[in-house]
Amino acid sequence: MNKRLTRISKYLTFILRHEPQSIGLTLDADGFASVDELVTKANASGKSITVEQVHQVVAGHETPLFALSDDGQRIQAL
Repeated sequence: MNKRLTRISKYLTFILRHEPQSIGLTLDADGFASVDELVTKANASGKSITVEQVHQVVAGHETPLFALSDDGQRIQAL
């Protein structure tokens, strides 16, 4: 994984595990958030992230840190 994706991975870990409210994100009862909402709110808070990059981060770990819903529209930290 390149440096940019590593930084995004660390950011996603922080947001999804510790501080979703810091960008105004709300997780559902199962800990999932909308990927589109995550990207929109992250970008509004000054980060530059795309949906494609989120999917690359999820796929890029040998030991999964994140899971996508079956339709790929929601993400959660494992």
